[in-house]
Amino acid sequence: MLLNKHTMTSPHFNAADFGAIGDGISKDTIAIQNAIDKCSGTGGGKVLLPAGNYLSGTLYLKSNVELHLAAGARILGSPDVEDYNAEDIFPENITFSSENVTARHLIIAYRQENISITGQGIIDGQSSQFFEPLPENTTASYRHKSGNFPIKDWRPGQMIFFCRCKNVAVRDVRLLNSPYWTFFLHGCEDIKIRGLLIENPPATANGDGIDIDCCKNVTVSDCTIRSGDDCITVRGNPRKLGEGDWICENVAITNCILSTPCNAIRIGVGDGHIRKVLFNNIIIPEASRGISLVSLYRKTENSKHGTRIEDIHFSHFFIDADVPIAAGTGHQSEHPAAIDNIIFRDFKIIAHAGAQLAGTSETPIGKVLLQNFDWLVRGGSDNTSFQNELPEPLSHHGYRGRDGQPSLPCALLGIYITNLQIQNFQLHWEEPSAAWREGILLRHVDEMDLFNLHLRQPQQDKGSAIYCHEVQNITLRNCRAAKETSTFLSIENTEKSTFIRYGGNDFSEAKTPLSQSGQLVRLTALQDLK
Repeated sequence: MLLNKHTMTSPHFNAADFGAIGDGISKDTIAIQNAIDKCSGTGGGKVLLPAGNYLSGTLYLKSNVELHLAAGARILGSPDVEDYNAEDIFPENITFSSENVTARHLIIAYRQENISITGQGIIDGQSSQFFEPLPENTTASYRHKSGNFPIKDWRPGQMIFFCRCKNVAVRDVRLLNSPYWTFFLHGCEDIKIRGLLIENPPATANGDGIDIDCCKNVTVSDCTIRSGDDCITVRGNPRKLGEGDWICENVAITNCILSTPCNAIRIGVGDGHIRKVLFNNIIIPEASRGISLVSLYRKTENSKHGTRIEDIHFSHFFIDADVPIAAGTGHQSEHPAAIDNIIFRDFKIIAHAGAQLAGTSETPIGKVLLQNFDWLVRGGSDNTSFQNELPEPLSHHGYRGRDGQPSLPCALLGIYITNLQIQNFQLHWEEPSAAWREGILLRHVDEMDLFNLHLRQPQQDKGSAIYCHEVQNITLRNCRAAKETSTFLSIENTEKSTFIRYGGNDFSEAKTPLSQSGQLVRLTALQDLK
C-alpha cells in the first residue's frame, strides 16, 4: 500500500531487536547505542525501549533521533566507571573537582540537531550506588538539610548533558536519583522541555534539577522538581564555549512545582549575560530559598566581574520558604555585571526569614518592581544580633535564622537600589520572634515609589513599618497603617534632603506617621502625615 503524507510515520528501531535484554543485570549500553546509531545513520526516527530495566553506561544521542521510553522502561546508570565516557571527550565537558565529581554522563548529545527524549519511562542515575548512608544525627528534607550523603569513591557528573545542540525536546519522562546535576543544557538553541518529573533525594550534594546555561529560545513547562540542590538554574557561563554570542536569553518557564533545601530558582553564575527570562505560575511548597539572583558569587580567575542579569520577570508565585527572595550584585562585582529591570508580580508568600535585594555602592541594583504581594511572616529566629548592625558584606544566600543563627530584622531589606517600586503590598505577622524589628528596611535607595502598602512593624513596642536610612526621593501614595502601628515611616541619617511626594494615605492607626532625624525631610503636603 502506498503511504501518503498523512499516513507516513518515522521509522522505529526497537532496542530489543539490537540485543537489549532489559533484565537490570546485563549491560545494555552497546545494544541501545547500536539502535541509536542505526536510526541516525538511516535518516532518523524513533528508538524504542520497551518495558524493562536497562543497565547502561554512557549513551550518545544522535541527530534526528527520538529516544522513546515506553511505560515500564527504565534506564539504570551503571555503577562502574569504565562504562562511562572519557572526561576529555569534547573540550566543553565540564568538571568541578571541588565538588568531588567527574565529567562522565549517562546520556550525552554534542553538536546534534533534532533530538528528543520522550515517553512514560524512567531514567535513573542510581545515586545510591555512589553514596554512603547519611551520617548519624544528619537530617535532610526538602525544607532544610544539615548535611549530604558522603560520596563513596567517585560519582558521574550531569546525568544528561546536551552541549551545542539545536532543536531539542524532552517530555514526559521521569528523571530520578541523579548523583549530580540531573539535566544540563550548555550553548543550545530551540529547546522544549515539558511534563518532566525530576526527583533526587534532598541529601544529594549538588543535585540540581534543570540547568540552562548560555542557551537561547527555551521553554520549560508543567514540570515537578524535587531536588537536593537548585531546582532550575539559568546561567551565563560562556567560558568553555569560547568566542561567540553566548547570551542566555528568551527563556520561558511556566506551570512548575519546585521543592528543595537550596534554591528553587537560581539565576546567575559566570561572566556572561542573561536577559529576557520569564517565570510564570510557579508553586514552591517547601524550600530553603525561593528565588536567588546573584551576579557574582566570588571573584576568581574564571569569574572576574560576574553576570549581567536584566529583564527578568516573575509572576503568579506561591512560595513557602525560609528566605523567599535573595538577590544581589555580589561581592566585588564590577561592570559589566548588573541586575536591572527585575519584576516580581502577583506573589503569595509564607516566609520564616527575611528577603533581600542587595546591591553594592560600586554596582547598585537597577529598576525593581514588586507588585501585588500578600506576604505572611511566621515565627523566625530569636537571635537578635542583626538588629543593631547588619553584616558587611551580606551573604548572597540570605539568612535563614535556623539553629540559633541570626536572620535579617525585617521582612524585606533593600540596599543600594536606584529605582524601587512597591505596589499593592500587604504584610502580615504571625507570632513574630524576637529577631524582627522593621517591616521593610531600605538603605541607600534613590527613587522609590510606594503605592497602596498596608503593613505595620512586627513588634508592638519598637521598630517601624518602613525604615529608611540614607534614602532620596520617595513617592508615598494610598498607603495605610495597619492596626497597632507604632511608627509607619522612619527616615534617618540622610546626607541630603529627602523629598517625599505623597497623597491619599491613611495613617490614622499609627501613633507616629513620620519619624525623622538628620537632614531635612521635605514634604509636598502635610495633611496625610498628621
